[in-house]
Amino acid sequence: MGPLTGSNPATPSSGTLARASVPTTPCPPGAFPVSSQVTDTVPDVDAEPEVPRVTPSMLRRADAMCRRRLAREYAGGKRNANKAADARFAVSNRVYEDARLAQAESGPPRPEAFVDPTDLEPEQRFLYRAAARGYLETFGDRPGRATDLGWRTHLDDLGVDLIADVGIAIELPGGGRELRALHFGSRHPNAPLLDDAQLRFALVRTEEWAPDQLTIVAADVIEREVEHHSPDLASARSDAREWIAERVELVQRLAADGRSRAGADCSGCPFIAGCDQFPS
Repeated sequence: MGPLTGSNPATPSSGTLARASVPTTPCPPGAFPVSSQVTDTVPDVDAEPEVPRVTPSMLRRADAMCRRRLAREYAGGKRNANKAADARFAVSNRVYEDARLAQAESGPPRPEAFVDPTDLEPEQRFLYRAAARGYLETFGDRPGRATDLGWRTHLDDLGVDLIADVGIAIELPGGGRELRALHFGSRHPNAPLLDDAQLRFALVRTEEWAPDQLTIVAADVIEREVEHHSPDLASARSDAREWIAERVELVQRLAADGRSRAGADCSGCPFIAGCDQFPS
């Protein structure tokens, strides 16, 4: 998954849409620079002391990752690493930003919030337009108001931050809670729209916002595929917390090793500089 983005994404004051100030680099390097409605989320990562951080990808792939890269990502070093490695997330981040803006007020998504991103490359703009059309076709008849979950939830018992944009949090007119997790046509064949790591991460990160009821809608806005998940929250969250605790322990143990290893993790690694696998 693409990867998964004030208390609300820019609430207009005079009927004119105002673009939210949202970073165009993916989580984990950034966070929403405005305050969140949800307890234990942090509005500005850089203003806080360094805390070990984990993402769904780290928990899912810890066993196979280069230990050096894992150690640096766990320690929070990615915020100061090469941001060019994150350029592939520019389109997905922009779609998430504009989708939140489209439902800054209660009602169906407003198409005018999806503004052609002229600062992106032509291929990226083409993908953005296709994704915006797909989002409006998938959710255009579903009214609601977007709220901000931020990028981060701190777990006191584990001493780590969960870092991920888990989706677009929508408060429905009847009081329901809906989380929209988007894909952009880049999944591997037969891969689920929402894997177990993403689901567990989302369940824990939404606990304060949606304690009693939550529907998770996973949608590929390019392929026009949709899945709905309505988990039993009590049991599913208990399982999610237990799994995350087990995986965090594994991440800590492997990160303590810290040895570099050439392999698939070298592609797009933001910590190539200084790696002994690539001597200058």
